[in-house]
Amino acid sequence: MTSITPTDAPRASSLLILLSIVIAIFVGTAAQPALLDDADGCHALAAREILQRHDWTVLYVNGIRWIEKPPLHYWLVAGSYGLFGQSALSTRLPIALAMVALVLLMYDFGRRFFGERAGFYAGLMMGTSAGVFLFTRIMIPEALLAFEFAAAFYLFLRAWTGSLPARIGWWGYAAIVGLATLTRAGIGALFPIAVVAIFITCTGGWRQNSEARRRLAAAPLASSLAVALIVSLPWHVLAALRVRGFLWFYFVNEQVLRAVGRRYPADYTAVPLWLWLGAHLIWFFPWSFYLPSLAAELKSFRERQVTRTPSDEAGLLLLVWTGVVFLFFSIVSGSRMEYYSFGAWPAVALLLAVGLARAEQADRHWLVGVHGLLALIGTIAAVVLGGLIWASREVAGGTDISNLLGRHDTSFYRVSMATLLDLTPRAFAALRMPAAAAAMLLLVGTLVAWWFRQQGRHWPATLTLAVMMVGFCHAANLAFQIFEPRLSSRPLADQMRGRLLPSDRLVVYGEFEQACSFSFYTDQAAWIYNGRYNGLEFGSHFPDAPDIFLDDRRFAELWQGAERVFLFVPPEQRAAALARVPEGTRHIVAEVGGKTLFANRAAGLLSQPRPSLQNLNTQAHVKRGDMTD
Repeated sequence: MTSITPTDAPRASSLLILLSIVIAIFVGTAAQPALLDDADGCHALAAREILQRHDWTVLYVNGIRWIEKPPLHYWLVAGSYGLFGQSALSTRLPIALAMVALVLLMYDFGRRFFGERAGFYAGLMMGTSAGVFLFTRIMIPEALLAFEFAAAFYLFLRAWTGSLPARIGWWGYAAIVGLATLTRAGIGALFPIAVVAIFITCTGGWRQNSEARRRLAAAPLASSLAVALIVSLPWHVLAALRVRGFLWFYFVNEQVLRAVGRRYPADYTAVPLWLWLGAHLIWFFPWSFYLPSLAAELKSFRERQVTRTPSDEAGLLLLVWTGVVFLFFSIVSGSRMEYYSFGAWPAVALLLAVGLARAEQADRHWLVGVHGLLALIGTIAAVVLGGLIWASREVAGGTDISNLLGRHDTSFYRVSMATLLDLTPRAFAALRMPAAAAAMLLLVGTLVAWWFRQQGRHWPATLTLAVMMVGFCHAANLAFQIFEPRLSSRPLADQMRGRLLPSDRLVVYGEFEQACSFSFYTDQAAWIYNGRYNGLEFGSHFPDAPDIFLDDRRFAELWQGAERVFLFVPPEQRAAALARVPEGTRHIVAEVGGKTLFANRAAGLLSQPRPSLQNLNTQAHVKRGDMTD
């Protein structure tokens, strides 16, 4: 795809720089902030229950069967819990290590097929893009899937181009496709298979007597299929035997119906296509400013009518990889979250890296202009952040940010990043330190890098941007910590940890996902009031499900009974909850970030051991057992 010469031996300096950067960003920020409510805390609870139940087949959340997701990420987190204890750090550690492995793989991928500088830049871009950092703050498997895709295509390409024995490359590819299926279900297999099939077709694999046809004939396809099935099939068979309705719910409802927007129950709102595509300019910041280099590479590639070199074939595969993922989610409008293209981001990083390395090698004059635009944007962003800090000067520092944010109705938050739109100028009183740090980094980093670019010192210019992003990610992580009262229930849990009696009842109003980090940090299972919908609904109908779902009548009996009851009320549900609880019978125990914990008695809270999931299920007189078809 480019005239840059591939290299055989990695440079120790490149490896050291990449390792330092990726560890500083992803391992260095893994301990904070706390686990968040919704997906983050809910997924962490599923990993915890693997250890509590010693059940590695069926996932549970709050004692309810939860079969929406494949298990590999949860297995890894459960293993991390077993080794290091249960914490935010051990929850994020598998993804942090996956990012370390991915960055190093990007370096070797690019170095082997496109040259040292291209490989180094690919690792930098993968490790320091804004969106990569943002979407590794929560417990979702996208980074793990991206690593699996990159590893699968790397092994396939090496086998295809003859630098690796065919069996090793193809079997390795197949095994990783099996792991990807256990990571992200259908698309974990669909995308790698589709990309390779289209790639082989584009290289002439369908033509008789072609080189591609000869390579395909030598590929161990049947044994590779067997390898993929050996890796992926056992869990699916066991889950189908253990859970009645698994095949329909997991494959039809979660894969097919989700894709067309007809999943039951309804999931997050699909991001509009124009916004989904445009947001990638932010997700790849600051490297998205070098898209002109990618356009130049695409033009150069189209001028080649026949691909022959390993570099050309690698470039073709990267284009197909990117195209398949982006086209799929452009067409599938029923389920399209901001991060769903993450599996293609390694390919985009490699393409951008190759384009930038080639442009630097040719000393393209447009690089200075593009970098000047980046410096201008960085300066404007710094000025805007400074203005927002100034606008909040009359608000006392250290104020709970929840009191300074805007608030929308519940439906507004069906898009995952919607909380960021709650920011107001006053909120920057709480964000002064990270905002000031980000402003300084953007101003100085982009200007210094531009100066290097003007001097023709391209490598230091690019490295300066990467170092700037290390600091920017830490500033962003500090902002996440300040957002913690709004996004997580840990501050509320901190006030209650160790003060709940074994006989106490914790009730969550609305869907459990809104309080899952409270459950995680107190190790307190919960009854659910008017919340038998969304993620836990399907599992709630199994005979072994604990009897924890309350309607108005059952809640009133519990609230007025002899036991002490605590009611967790998320801010979006406050009006609905208070309308059902008589004013004279409710007492505020704690309130943080708009989340309120009420009690049915005003008695003081005593330091006592906390109830466990086993306590809850015993008290509910529920017999647990497996259920088969």
